[in-house]
Amino acid sequence: MPMMDELFTEAQRQLNICNACRYCEGYCAVFPALERRTVLGTGDITQLANLCHDCRACFDACMYAPPHEFAVNPPEILSRVRLAAYGRYASAAHRPAWPHRPAWLHGPAWLHSPAWLHGPAWRHGRGALATAAVGVAAALVALTTLTGGIGALASHRGPYQVIPYPALLVTVLLPSAWSAAVILRGMARYWHDTRGPLGDLADWPALGRALAQAAGLRYLRDSECSYPGADRSPARRRLHAAVFGGFAACTAATLSAAVLQDILGIAPPYPLLSVPVIAGTAGGLAIMAGCAGLTVLKRRDEPPPGAADYGLLIGLGLLALTGMLTLLLRATPAYPVLLVAHVTTIVICFAVAPYTRFVHAGYRFLALVADNVERRRPG
Repeated sequence: MPMMDELFTEAQRQLNICNACRYCEGYCAVFPALERRTVLGTGDITQLANLCHDCRACFDACMYAPPHEFAVNPPEILSRVRLAAYGRYASAAHRPAWPHRPAWLHGPAWLHSPAWLHGPAWRHGRGALATAAVGVAAALVALTTLTGGIGALASHRGPYQVIPYPALLVTVLLPSAWSAAVILRGMARYWHDTRGPLGDLADWPALGRALAQAAGLRYLRDSECSYPGADRSPARRRLHAAVFGGFAACTAATLSAAVLQDILGIAPPYPLLSVPVIAGTAGGLAIMAGCAGLTVLKRRDEPPPGAADYGLLIGLGLLALTGMLTLLLRATPAYPVLLVAHVTTIVICFAVAPYTRFVHAGYRFLALVADNVERRRPG
């Protein structure tokens, strides 16, 4: 892959200049980790790229940044490396890990990763948006046809009158299991390439510190983050915290609803002051606010990002919006259609998650774990 080789060669050139300069060594975890390396391989560069939180403090301080002839821009080149790594590991997760496959296994097309994994979904984002639109439309048309049209559909009130519980369970669990398998396989390959044996993951002190750093957004501290402009601001950290906290609250709402239904035998819909409704409402509002704010920050960036940079924010925003509308209008004739739209959005978001920036959370956490292992056990 010549383009991949060129990307890592350029990243190696810039990082070698940074390692010689060392002006930014106290800015974040990237530069101390860089100093621990004398030779930069592909795995080293991938690890450094995922340690980078794109706060851009190093770029603002760099004396070799463009228009200097060295053209050093670590945030930009490391962002490109991250995107390339996400695509590579998602693609690799579709291939069997057998060292020697029988000859008859080399032919079938299903063994080869889809061509769109290598480009359009990562560079443009249009494929994911088109898939979402077609999926929602197809689900709504199919459901309304089977139930006799919008009028018949609107007569239902309970969620399981609209979508039977077994069908709902299978519809959501299948793409979720698929996504989890692809993401975990990619993360295992990432760890193998950047750190080595999976046994190193059993370092509990390193795991604990990494979890605290990730939950507290340690490297997006108010005093450090100058994204998207040169002025430092706590906005990005707070908006990230809103999205992360909102996602956690929605997960708690789903789990509490499962406990009420499957353990306590209390079927939905639940009252407004119940745990699922309170947690889901708080989570939905937080996600919508966080996604809207991060979208505004991205629009102020220079140069402006491509469509793929908005894909995850749009997906999460639609997920929260359809959920909130389903709750607010659950006593109206619009409820069944909104419920189907919400479930369809969930299925699509889960199915395409391994091929979006959603995976950055997993890889960044592993990068933090590896960094803490290195600090405790150099080499």
